[in-house]
Amino acid sequence: MAVCRVYLCTFRRPKLLARAVDSLLAQTFGDWVCELHNDDPQDHFPAELVARIADPRITVIDHPRNFGPTATFNLFFKHIEEPFFTLLEDDNWWEPDFLQIMVSSILAYPDVQVAWANMRYWQEQADSSWSDAGRNIWELQQTEPCLMHWPDRRQIHGALHSNGAMLARSSFEYFEVPESTNFAAIEPFRERTFVHPLLFVPRRLANFAVTRASARPIDRADWVHAVTVLTGTFVSEVSLSRDQIAALWADARKPPRWTHLLFLCAWHFARCRSILKQAPLSDWLWVLAYMTRHPQRTQAVLRLLREKRAEEDFLIYHTRRREAEHKAAVLRREPNAEALLSCPRPT
Repeated sequence: MAVCRVYLCTFRRPKLLARAVDSLLAQTFGDWVCELHNDDPQDHFPAELVARIADPRITVIDHPRNFGPTATFNLFFKHIEEPFFTLLEDDNWWEPDFLQIMVSSILAYPDVQVAWANMRYWQEQADSSWSDAGRNIWELQQTEPCLMHWPDRRQIHGALHSNGAMLARSSFEYFEVPESTNFAAIEPFRERTFVHPLLFVPRRLANFAVTRASARPIDRADWVHAVTVLTGTFVSEVSLSRDQIAALWADARKPPRWTHLLFLCAWHFARCRSILKQAPLSDWLWVLAYMTRHPQRTQAVLRLLREKRAEEDFLIYHTRRREAEHKAAVLRREPNAEALLSCPRPT
């Protein structure tokens, strides 16, 4: 039995897939097996690539039909024989010491479910070449691994972890996100199901590809709906002080502005309506102007909020679980429990 199972997912990206596989084969840590999931049953390149490599650690699974990205990722979060698993998307790639450092890092924290590393942005150029974008997802001076506790304000409608730089234990309980979930939102949706704290490794061990075009289209109204339910379930279920709500409004006014999400939350979630007490007239006027500019998108989002209840119910359930765990931890915490290292906010 290997130490780690690698799930490599691909959809019509032969050149990028080859790069991702090369980064896997270059790992200094070799005790892994890989399932290469091909989500286009008409694409024969993944099987041909693996046949040429002839590495018995890699097997190809051709999906019988196009599952789509959310359903494909749901296949990977399950109990397996290997103690750890990780995800490698076809457009991203790892540094050679990714698995070595991530396995050794999480072993130092036996109660941690999920760990992830920093990633470097790379930009695809018009000629299909790649250039270093000159920045990481996390721009920190810190170098040592650190724990991140629930709740973190960055989790209001975003995620702390990155799928492409994640290592997780297989011994924990995992949940499928609703298949209707917008693919761009599956990281924050699934992060609500993770037992905290999470472990962040600040070293840049993986690379994130900013492609010129996506193989999978993103519906703008569906995306706004996803971040609205993420925000609304967080604000309604997490105990926030008046100062924290004021900070939430201040964050929403920063570019790219998302004040409209707070108004949508207040409209849809009864327990969010009190946050409107801290909205000045300027916020009301801005939202009115936004809805005037985007009437069709606004109507579509309001319709999705009425119709797509599975995602909302999913987030409420798991947000309440995280809050219950957090409150229980506070009650049993020792006076010096704050000695745990915490991470600064990324710039």
